[in-house]
Amino acid sequence: MTQANYQAVQRPRPANLRRSWMFVPGLDAAAQAAGLASGADALVADLEEFTAPSDRPLARPRIAALFDRCRAHGVVAAVRINKLEDDGLADLQGVMPGRPDVVFLPHAESAAQIIALDLAITALENTLGLPAGSTGIVPTLESALGLVRAYDILTASPRVSACLLAAEDLTASLGAERGKDGIELHAVRARFLVDCTAAGCVPIDCPFNYRDLPALETDLRWARRLGLKSKCATMAEQVPLIHAAFTPSAADVSAARDCVSRFEAQRAGRHDAERIDPPTYNTARRLLARHDQFERWAAERRAQAVPQPGDSA
Repeated sequence: MTQANYQAVQRPRPANLRRSWMFVPGLDAAAQAAGLASGADALVADLEEFTAPSDRPLARPRIAALFDRCRAHGVVAAVRINKLEDDGLADLQGVMPGRPDVVFLPHAESAAQIIALDLAITALENTLGLPAGSTGIVPTLESALGLVRAYDILTASPRVSACLLAAEDLTASLGAERGKDGIELHAVRARFLVDCTAAGCVPIDCPFNYRDLPALETDLRWARRLGLKSKCATMAEQVPLIHAAFTPSAADVSAARDCVSRFEAQRAGRHDAERIDPPTYNTARRLLARHDQFERWAAERRAQAVPQPGDSA
């Protein structure tokens, strides 16, 4: 495909508005179809944990073909490869003809890994005639070493606009005990948010690997309170809850506008205005700013005449 043809394809949802990253096996057509039907913002075909080594040669071209289906649904097309020293280079060579929007790198523990991946992607973009820098990188932090080196990892390449925090491998690295309330990872998730924010990257919260939707809702409320706005999903039924948590609802927006109005009346000296404290006002303003981002993006999509699943939900 020529560069001109590539540019004609609709641009993907911007990184800061990608709320859900749905992971699916690389060779499971039914799971991939369910992932697309879920309305997730991004679909991540996994060649690492969810695809057996013997299945990877067959999965790679299927994933490359899957990316066009993602774009037809308005979904960010992504893939998780293996580490470059394992099957990662073969994975890249197999999927890059499909023009992934994002490549996930597992077990990131050094800036050198990101630089090496950047160079490998650059070479393939040049070979395939793709726009330079069009393929993003999302490192996955899965160990204590990766966490303490997070800032260096996240600033190693301009391709990095987001980062994923792991759950199971990370708790194994820390020797923690897993539970549905997730308290064993609360401190780590808070630190992860700080590192990503400092590096200018979107933090993708770790997956919730329990089949308990009420517990997931509780976890999402905690994550939203902390400041997280994006999450990995491993089950299609999780996606609506993730979107509900990370998208301001009509009721949220109405309440925030009322809060801002009352605070500004209070600041103007109207003594009959209900007392609104500054932290509440500032939270309301941030929610309205987030809502405006979604509204502008939805307007852009309408102007392109290409519907985007889940823009307002």
